[in-house]
Amino acid sequence: MTDKPINRTHGRRPGLWLTIVGGLVAVGFAIYALLAAPDSTSGPLWIVAGWGALVFIYGVYRLVRGPSSLDDPRGGTDANGR
Repeated sequence: MTDKPINRTHGRRPGLWLTIVGGLVAVGFAIYALLAAPDSTSGPLWIVAGWGALVFIYGVYRLVRGPSSLDDPRGGTDANGR
């Protein structure tokens, strides 16, 4: 098995999909919570919108910070001894 160096900078945007999906989930569930029951409590909908906002914030952080030293080139993480 040969270990070729993998170019991590070509086409890699860590956090892009987290930002897109988190933003869509947060905005979508916030709009649905407002339209579904504006006068009553729609707690579970706001919880999902909050989780979407957290995913969006983490995605923006990953976009700004860039690749981590724990990112495995083949996907997932590689925290063995690092």
